[in-house]
Amino acid sequence: MKTFKPCLSLLAVVVIGSLAGCSMKSSKSAEVAGGVRTSLDQAGLKGVSVTEDHDKGVLTLGGHVAAEGDKSQAESIARSMAGAQVVSNQIAVIPPGAEHDAKTMNSDLDKGIEGNLDAALIQGGLHKDINYSVKNQVVTMTREVDSQSRRVQAQEIAAAVPNVQQVVNELQVKAQKATSSN
Repeated sequence: MKTFKPCLSLLAVVVIGSLAGCSMKSSKSAEVAGGVRTSLDQAGLKGVSVTEDHDKGVLTLGGHVAAEGDKSQAESIARSMAGAQVVSNQIAVIPPGAEHDAKTMNSDLDKGIEGNLDAALIQGGLHKDINYSVKNQVVTMTREVDSQSRRVQAQEIAAAVPNVQQVVNELQVKAQKATSSN
């Protein structure tokens, strides 16, 4: 019985310590995304959304703005606060009065990028190894590859596709984090 009580005490300390560690990580993530959100609001960029994937090291900007300068400003704000995280700028530029045309154009560009990227990955022998998505001319690649050279090759192929503005490389080789091509 005497041995049992110290074991329970130790278990309680380990569990509480683990929970505290989890909450500290979550609050740190919330601080970055929350800080970016506050700065974007102060800059009048309320149409921009912010999400954070702490495990992958990616801070994603979404939503829409009226001008390319606003998109650049939002990215600059996010980069200044993101630290070592990759900033994926998926903000759509949709000028007032041209919403329908801008959305159609963005969709058509993304479809063209997907087709060209698929062909380039087939040519490079990587099409079976890589999953990707395209949103507002940003290519996000995911999955695992067998070497760092394959990871770099995939990023170079994606960056060379016409109209690609950014490549967010979430391809995993062992325990590496995401990188960006800008």
